[in-house]
Amino acid sequence: MNILAKISDFVRFRLPITILDRYIINECWLPFSSGAGIVTGVWLGADQVREAFKLLANTTVGFPIVLSIILLNIPTILLVTIPVGVLWAAFLVFNRLSSDSEIIAMRASGISLVRITVPALLFGLIMTIICFIISEVIVPRAEILTKRLEFAATYSIPFVPSMDDFAYFERSGGKRIGQGNLRRIFHVKYVDPNANILNKITILDFSDKTVESIYIADSGRWNVEKNAWELVNGISYNVSATDPSKASHTTRFENILIPAGKSMDEMLKKLNEVNAQNIFELKALIDQQDKLHIQSENFFKLKMRYFQKIAYPFSCIAITLAGAPLGVLGRRSRTNWGYIQVGLLIFLYYALQSAMNSMGDSGKMEAVWAAWLPNLILGGIGSLVLWKRSRFVS
Repeated sequence: MNILAKISDFVRFRLPITILDRYIINECWLPFSSGAGIVTGVWLGADQVREAFKLLANTTVGFPIVLSIILLNIPTILLVTIPVGVLWAAFLVFNRLSSDSEIIAMRASGISLVRITVPALLFGLIMTIICFIISEVIVPRAEILTKRLEFAATYSIPFVPSMDDFAYFERSGGKRIGQGNLRRIFHVKYVDPNANILNKITILDFSDKTVESIYIADSGRWNVEKNAWELVNGISYNVSATDPSKASHTTRFENILIPAGKSMDEMLKKLNEVNAQNIFELKALIDQQDKLHIQSENFFKLKMRYFQKIAYPFSCIAITLAGAPLGVLGRRSRTNWGYIQVGLLIFLYYALQSAMNSMGDSGKMEAVWAAWLPNLILGGIGSLVLWKRSRFVS
């Protein structure tokens, strides 16, 4: 609230804000909250909540950890839903002003439609600043903490003690639990919950691309200190993955350690990935690769993410410019097609973002153009609609 108060004070005292501007800006808050809240809730329920409860079902992690993961994903979702909320607010406010003939009264007082739209653009500017704060301050910290919690839940306590005769799939490279390349398949006959021991365990190991291994042991456990699976009293079979006809190797063991795919240190280093970096860290990485004339596999993604961090918040202004005039009704209009147009605009917004992301990440389009083109298209559509509506209202 302190941040919002400072932004409000800055806008009030540093910019020539009139009573009309404050009136329209205040009218935008309620529809914005409802629009952004509904879309955020649907997004959480359809995606994040399902993944979080899958984690709750497949591990011994407690509900507070699952709830924390859900809450930590909200800032990232807000970056997507805030522009939609701004569009919805601008449309509904101008639709109400038009239906109550308030816009006609303003026009009769000599105020142009372009001037009436300025408060909505100021509201979009406020949301742009808030998006910058969320993107640069909150999201990087939330991403790191979320990865820590998911790592701890997946690798430190991956089995449910009450389960018997079950299978577990260990994956790597996925962004979420249950995704990524299959590394190992575990089958456990039963679990000793008091000693945290897995009994009668069978492991199919695909982590080595040249050799496929099968481990059969009387018991086993996850060794947190050594970051490995520790098996006791068993036998291993190694078969060539490229040519299964070659002779296999059989080895008996009393105790063996199978290293995990990622240690905690390696995982924490990987946490410093694109989504967990602010704009200055991304710029430093890009400049470093340019200086050394090295382009890593994610070089285009780095550039795309860098320009997106600048361009994406400004979509609040571009989408406001498109949404506000759509709410203005004609003099004798009985049907408001604006709702359908807003739906199409939201579809266009997400479609452009997805298409430009793919083009920018693959390097087929310059990252700066891929990041800013959706804003330019929406801003162009909004300017055209505003120009036509201003003439029509006149």
